Amino acid sequence: MTQTPDAEPAPQSPRHVTVQTTADSSEAAEKLASAVVDAQLAACAQVSEIRSFYRWKGDVHHDPEWLVTFKTTASSAPEVQQMLLEQHPYEEPEIIVQPIISGSPGYLDWVSENSRGTGS
Repeated sequence: MTQTPDAEPAPQSPRHVTVQTTADSSEAAEKLASAVVDAQLAACAQVSEIRSFYRWKGDVHHDPEWLVTFKTTASSAPEVQQMLLEQHPYEEPEIIVQPIISGSPGYLDWVSENSRGTGS
């Protein structure tokens, strides 16, 4: 009789995520950050200047951009994405959602308490 290995438990869905986008100016990035945080869809947002290298419509570009990273709940992420799509200056904005696998419990509680979209 062959023995089958025990199945690993299914991973839990993350309760918290980061949502990331980029903008072409600090003003646009700050406007997106303020809109999402003011709407209580994310607890916070960080804006950082970066340099991006990318291909767009057949040409390679390297331009300054501003990275905006939001901390929010998984249940609020769809509303964050929708708001970004509605308010973003780009024709095809980068919107990436990444799970937060682990973090300090108090901080993650704070994220939950301050991300009160309708999905929360």
